[in-house]
Amino acid sequence: MKQLLQNITFKQSEQLAKMFGETAEKVAEILQNRDNIKTTQFRKFYDKVLELNQKAQTLSEEDFRIKVLPFVKMLNSKVAYAKTRRLCGNDFVTLMDISIKKVNNKEELQNFKYFLESIIGFMPKK
Repeated sequence: MKQLLQNITFKQSEQLAKMFGETAEKVAEILQNRDNIKTTQFRKFYDKVLELNQKAQTLSEEDFRIKVLPFVKMLNSKVAYAKTRRLCGNDFVTLMDISIKKVNNKEELQNFKYFLESIIGFMPKK
């Protein structure tokens, strides 16, 4: 999983098309095949990212860094807690850790949200 995600970026680029398609599909397959997380649990994290993204859209970049970015970074602690409760596995922790580290502005948060949305689309309900 780390190797698959090491080069992702949430900046606007030609890489986004590949990330929202091919990469998202591979990540979903890994998460489903290794039973790392159930779709409903994944959706809870996606919903939190969606909520943070909605808050961010009305803010300036400076206000975003003060009022939203700390809560984006705090998602890692929520993921760690979910792992201790066996609600997710190491691959999901890796996905979120690497992705969250790459979010530093509103645009990157929005693209992170789209990436998670793409992964959900490739995760068939079991």
